[in-house]
Amino acid sequence: MNLLLAIVASLTLEVSNPTTEYREQVVEVSLDSILARLGTTKDSLRVRDAAGLDVPFQVTFDRKLLVETSVRKGGVTRFTLTKGTHPQFPIVCHGALHPERKDDFAWENDRGAYRVYGPALERTGERSFGIDVWTKNTPELVVDDRYYIEDVVTIPRIDSIYRNNWHVRDSLYRLISYHYDHGRGLDPYRVGASLGCGAPALMVGDSLVMPYCFERYEVLDEGPLRFTVRLEQSPRMVCGVRVVENRLITLDKGSNFCKMEVWYVGITSLSKQLALNNPAKTVTFCSGVVLQPEDRESYVLGKNYVAYTDPTDQPNVHQAPLYVAVLFPNGNVTTRRQDNHVLGIVNDYDRKPYTYYFGSAWAKYDVRTEEEWTARIQWFLRQLEQPVVVRIV
Repeated sequence: MNLLLAIVASLTLEVSNPTTEYREQVVEVSLDSILARLGTTKDSLRVRDAAGLDVPFQVTFDRKLLVETSVRKGGVTRFTLTKGTHPQFPIVCHGALHPERKDDFAWENDRGAYRVYGPALERTGERSFGIDVWTKNTPELVVDDRYYIEDVVTIPRIDSIYRNNWHVRDSLYRLISYHYDHGRGLDPYRVGASLGCGAPALMVGDSLVMPYCFERYEVLDEGPLRFTVRLEQSPRMVCGVRVVENRLITLDKGSNFCKMEVWYVGITSLSKQLALNNPAKTVTFCSGVVLQPEDRESYVLGKNYVAYTDPTDQPNVHQAPLYVAVLFPNGNVTTRRQDNHVLGIVNDYDRKPYTYYFGSAWAKYDVRTEEEWTARIQWFLRQLEQPVVVRIV
């Protein structure tokens, strides 16, 4: 704490929108100087809007203060920060391990949900590499309930009672399972031995090196505005070199897109090995989305993104498509179709941590058409290119 800072009764958090379009997003600012100037702690902080009402905020693992803001075009939104008692804010961004379903790790916000696969599934030999997408059409948390109802309470009981009557077992399964929509969304996405929606991968020459299940995880943030998890993937042998992939995944309230930061232990040794033994091959980084056999043509190769209208795993049953995309705001990527994926391949990958975004929307919730999904992608990219200005005054 900087003792030279004078203690003040209040501070103003000012968010300015220099663009010509409306902005709604979670903003962040360094926390420690705020606490020092107010002479308080993170547990005795209050944030109020222009009407004097308490607004949700969150303190992150890396000491950022998060506030959700909306700012009209060319406008300014101000919040008052004071020492005081704040109300309990509902959890919107949440994630957890689900050992009841082979160590799935799943997370969600008010727009959608995602999962990756863990050590128990890897031990079975099942080939599920990528990131899965679950739809929802409610801002309420749904994932924990879906797992509990299907994998803990109901399905094991149905299998036990109706083991010899598959007609009844199948009918009850469809009435209960999260693979069917009962009014709040479902799991309609097919991943398998693919990147799914936005899993990171290395590319050696023209060949994809698929990731696999995570080995360790650590939840760093969850709360009203942000969820963050750190994942360490199982080691992979690539051209005789042991490579370990690490991921830092963040999902904010109101966002259709997760932020992914990925880095590799052993990537430098791999590059040296290739240069020594096969200099015609280089290693680079890529990500993308899987194309389903029912429709492998409804994709877009943008300058800095790939997008796809996924027909779901049962198009004639679910009808409403799922929209997925991977965004590369740091530029200099080549987007192309390769086999059953559309990929963004980083042209100048320097083996340092790389950041990109992946996400989804559902036609029965917040994005109805392919054109609207493209507009949502471009709007999000403009937010990154032309950010709002946040400062303490």
